[in-house]
Amino acid sequence: MSYDSFHPKADRIYRVQIDENKWTTLGSYDSEIKRFAAFPVVNLLKSNFPEIEDACGIFIYTRDNYSILYTDYSFCHIFDMNIPKDFFLQGRADRPVAVTNNLQHATENIKEKLNYDVQLAIPRWPENTNMPFDMIASVTHILSEDAINNWYVPQFQVYILVKEGIDLRALEKKLDKIEFSERIPSKTVSLIITPLKRLRYDDPSGNMESDIKFNHIQIFSVAGLLVILCSLFNHLTLFVNRVWMRLRELALRKVNGASDRHIAATLHIDFLMVILLSLLVGFMLMALLLPAFKEYASIGNNTVKIYVELLAYAILLIFVSFVAGSIPVLYFRKQALNYAIKGIGKQSSRNLFHKASLLVQLTFSLGLMFCSVVFIKQLYFLYHTDMGINRRNIAAVSVGGRALTPPYAEQIKQIPGIIDALPITHDDFLNNMASGTFTYSFDDGEKREDVAFFQIRADVHFFDFFGIEIVEGTGFSADNPNSFVVNETAKEKIKNDSRFQSSMTGVARDFYLTPTTKTKPIRISYPRSFNPEYPDFYAAAFKFEEGMRQQTKQAVTKWLNDEFPENKGSGFNFVYMEDIFDEYFKSERALLSLLSVMTLACIFIAVFGVYSLASLTCERRRKEIAIRKINGAEVADIMNIFFKEYLLLLIFASFLAFPAGYAIMKRWLEGYVKQTSMDAWLFVLIFLIVFVVILFSIVSLVWKVANRNPAEVVKSE
Repeated sequence: MSYDSFHPKADRIYRVQIDENKWTTLGSYDSEIKRFAAFPVVNLLKSNFPEIEDACGIFIYTRDNYSILYTDYSFCHIFDMNIPKDFFLQGRADRPVAVTNNLQHATENIKEKLNYDVQLAIPRWPENTNMPFDMIASVTHILSEDAINNWYVPQFQVYILVKEGIDLRALEKKLDKIEFSERIPSKTVSLIITPLKRLRYDDPSGNMESDIKFNHIQIFSVAGLLVILCSLFNHLTLFVNRVWMRLRELALRKVNGASDRHIAATLHIDFLMVILLSLLVGFMLMALLLPAFKEYASIGNNTVKIYVELLAYAILLIFVSFVAGSIPVLYFRKQALNYAIKGIGKQSSRNLFHKASLLVQLTFSLGLMFCSVVFIKQLYFLYHTDMGINRRNIAAVSVGGRALTPPYAEQIKQIPGIIDALPITHDDFLNNMASGTFTYSFDDGEKREDVAFFQIRADVHFFDFFGIEIVEGTGFSADNPNSFVVNETAKEKIKNDSRFQSSMTGVARDFYLTPTTKTKPIRISYPRSFNPEYPDFYAAAFKFEEGMRQQTKQAVTKWLNDEFPENKGSGFNFVYMEDIFDEYFKSERALLSLLSVMTLACIFIAVFGVYSLASLTCERRRKEIAIRKINGAEVADIMNIFFKEYLLLLIFASFLAFPAGYAIMKRWLEGYVKQTSMDAWLFVLIFLIVFVVILFSIVSLVWKVANRNPAEVVKSE
């Protein structure tokens, strides 16, 4: 949450993103917020909105492992960069560049590789920024004036600096519906602004790159809080039970002159000493784990600040514990002296407290365990369910913008270890299966409809290669440029339009490329090109044998080096479909690991609580157990008393935990295109596992107490 908060004007800087379809007839059906915009949007914001003090567009590009931020002087004004204005003048032959101070030694290397003249060094931004860069250059170094002023080149991140004291809600309302009249044709869009400091965890486009999603960090935090509460309830319960057992001792202390304040101090010290020792051990463990955890959770704060914050949390925990522990202390201080000495009291209230506490612990444990099991089950389900497309052992390769026509795919197919090969439009094709988008309009008899289509330009071999089933008709033909295939979703959307269906030669089964993105209408056809010898194929996909990933990559690289010697050793980009799919689960896997640790901790705390309470209960009720044995009770009868009590608590906890867990996980599962089932056996299995763990945790303890000689117990009393 500290990302980009170090900028002096951070409170007034906003990121601008575009929803192009909000005010079209497509409406919310195809509402998709675009991360990038064309540079003319910057000029439009500057000239038409007096509430905006300045606006800039940035384009970050990586060349030879250097991250270069291309922009204009407005960026320096907004982000307080000390770079002169003439640095960004168009047409400068020296091509000036400003590098971060850690790259000053690389001046000659930058000049040689990038043909840039390093003219000044600037401070390197902290790691917790959404705009990491190694150097800054004028946008005119990479784009011509025509490209910069082109409404159809959406590759800039747009930021604005709003004036102080403006009505932000009024500005948001104005930006919600504006017309790009300079475009041909003109277009009405919605511009969405997000505060710079919230962008990391509240990106409206949902594309902010992070190893673990912010909402998953929140879930982990809630799980951690539940574990703390379990521990606190456990400690408080044991404390209360110990005080009940010490009532006579406390009464004798009062008889011998101890004041209420002294007794309260004794009890508070006993209670807080365990808390303080736990915090001490906890901080020692944290010192060992913090470096790895910072890297795991992408935390950018410095270590000292984290220690200070955690110390504040520790003080808060001590305060809460003190308040919680004071309640039973005050209660016991008010007990009558003769009541304590005679041992007469309300046994039911004592039992009710520790039962309620144990019920809370078991509820949290069962709930966390259920959520973790559903997490595992859903991830396993998505990895092994049919998503309508084959993604195993499939890769794509491109050669620095060179065309890879069908003959090249045939040559790749001959490489040992490769089963099949297919020309595709570009290497990112495996990621989104889109060569472009278009909007189709038709009249369904009642009103005009607009349908947004993903356009796939592909070879006729496309369906066989990716295992996509044709459910109606046939595929398309390269000889008929007007023929195409649509998916089931598209067919449903345009079922009343005969003009569209006249060129449709088949219907493909819906397929899903990601676990969270529902399929949209898709049209699949052969690429149309002005030059039939060089259709729009700039990459090749190939399918390799199981276990041959590295070998085939080396073989394909060798073939490319021979085929394109001018690109030898560089410019070859490999993309693997399974890696793309796995990338979507990176955050889920991280959360699952963290949640599993929390669940185990919570279960152990509950088990320790059961064992400790059983131990104290046996100690407190040893005379009762002895009298029961004298009156003919068997060991099994005595054990049954304990098992019945904890079984009832477990049943009540299940009635609380399982419905809550089901509601939470049902909502979580709705975010995926396919969901696993939460069958009844899952609830039964988790219940039995916890019951068996509790059973074994107390059986030896109760067995030992139940087998004592009752005569010795009575004599000792």
